Amino acid sequence: MKKQNTSTISEVLSMWIDSSNMRKQFDENRLISAWAPMVGQYIASKTKNISIKNRIMFVSIDSSVVRNELLLAKSMLIKKLNETGGDSVIDDIIFK
Repeated sequence: MKKQNTSTISEVLSMWIDSSNMRKQFDENRLISAWAPMVGQYIASKTKNISIKNRIMFVSIDSSVVRNELLLAKSMLIKKLNETGGDSVIDDIIFK
């Protein structure tokens, strides 16, 4: 007997996330988790309170030098973060 309508666990989870309208939150959490590996250990240690609201990522930074470095790399970071999210999740980053 052939099984019909079979799906992998990842497909089922993806369908459940989509049906429960959690995709946006899931993608935002994925970007926040990707921050440290993307910017490196030193810069990640100088950042805290990362959040996303209305497609804008907010990052608090302890060091003015690191803030300036990140401002220079802002467009590249947005591009890489959106590639990580698999879709356009953020439009801007604000460094506080």
